[in-house]
Amino acid sequence: MDYQFYLLKFYLVPSVIVAFISLTLFLIIRRKQYENEKPYRDKITNKAENFLTEMILSNPDKITLNRKLQEFTSTIPLHKDWCKELVVNDMIRFKQSLKGKSADAVVSFYRALNLNKYSSNLMNNYLDHKKCEGLYQFQSLDYKNGVSQIKPFLDNSSKILRSNATMAYISLTDGDMSVFNEFPNKLSLLNTIKIMDIYHERKLPVPKNIDNWIDSNNVSIILLGIKTMVFYNYLKKSKEIIALINHEDDSIKKEAIIAIRELCLYEAEGDLIKIFNTVNPQIKFEILNTLKNIGKQKSIMFLKNEINIESNLDLKLKAVECLNDLHNAALDIMSIQDSEVDKMTSHVRNKYIV
Repeated sequence: MDYQFYLLKFYLVPSVIVAFISLTLFLIIRRKQYENEKPYRDKITNKAENFLTEMILSNPDKITLNRKLQEFTSTIPLHKDWCKELVVNDMIRFKQSLKGKSADAVVSFYRALNLNKYSSNLMNNYLDHKKCEGLYQFQSLDYKNGVSQIKPFLDNSSKILRSNATMAYISLTDGDMSVFNEFPNKLSLLNTIKIMDIYHERKLPVPKNIDNWIDSNNVSIILLGIKTMVFYNYLKKSKEIIALINHEDDSIKKEAIIAIRELCLYEAEGDLIKIFNTVNPQIKFEILNTLKNIGKQKSIMFLKNEINIESNLDLKLKAVECLNDLHNAALDIMSIQDSEVDKMTSHVRNKYIV
C-alpha cells in the first residue's frame, strides 16, 4: 500500500501535472502563432481572390495568363502545403459564387498552378480525414480528371471514405450510377439526400441508366431510383413504379406510394385499394394520403366502407379527411348517421376543434 502511495505521489501525480502544463503551454503557443500568422494568411487570401477576379474578368490570352501566373506564384509561398490549402479553399469559395464559363475558368487555374497534384497527394495520405479533404476538393472544383483516382475509394472499408467518394464520383460523372453494379454497398439516407442535393445544385440531366435503378437488387438503389424519377417527373416507368407497391420491402412500398402521389399516377388507384388491408398502419397512412390526391369514385366507395369498419382512430380520422376532400357531401351523410364520424368531420373541417 505504501509503495502504491509512493508511486502515486512521486510519479503519477507529477507526470499528470507536467503533461497538463505542457499541453496548456502548447495550446497557448499555437494560438499565439496562429494570431501572428493570421495577417499574413489573410494577405495571401486577398492576393488569390484578386488574381482570380482579374483573370476571370480580363479573359487573358495564353501568354498573358502564363505571365500572370508566374507573377502570382512569385509573391506567395505556394511550395508550402498550408499556402496551397489556402489558395485551394479560396478557389472553392470563388467557384461556388460563379456559374458557366467563369466557374470553369477557376478549374483551369487550379490545374495551371498544379494544385490538383496537392489534392491528389491528400488522397494518397495515410490519414482518412486528409483523403476526405482531397475528395472534397476534387468535387467542389469539379475536377473531372480526378474520377479515376476517386473510383477505388467507392469500395473502401471505411464507411466515411466510401460515402465521400460516392458523392464526389456522382457529382463528377454527372450522376452516373453504373458503378453501383460493381460496388453494391448500401446507400445511407444521408447519402441519398446528398445525391438529391447534387441533382438540384448541379442541374444535372436525367441519369442515362435511370431505367435500371428500380430493377436493382440493392434496396437503397431502388429507393434512390424512385426519388430520382419523382425529382425529374420521369413517367416512362410509371407501371414499374406502381408494381413496386407489392415489393417485399416496406421502405420500397412506402416510397413507391409517395411517388404515385407526387407523379399523380391516377391509374394506381385500384392497386392501392387492393393492398390496403395487407400492409402495416404506416403504409396505410401513406395510401390514404395518396388517395386524397388521385382518388376518384373507387376511392369514395372504399373510404365510406373503411370509415365504418376501421378500429384505428388515427387511420379512421385520416380516412375521414380523405373523403372530405374527395366528396364532402358523402361525408355529411355519414356524419348524420354516426356521432364519432361527426366529431371527426368537425375536426378535419376546423383544426382548432379538439
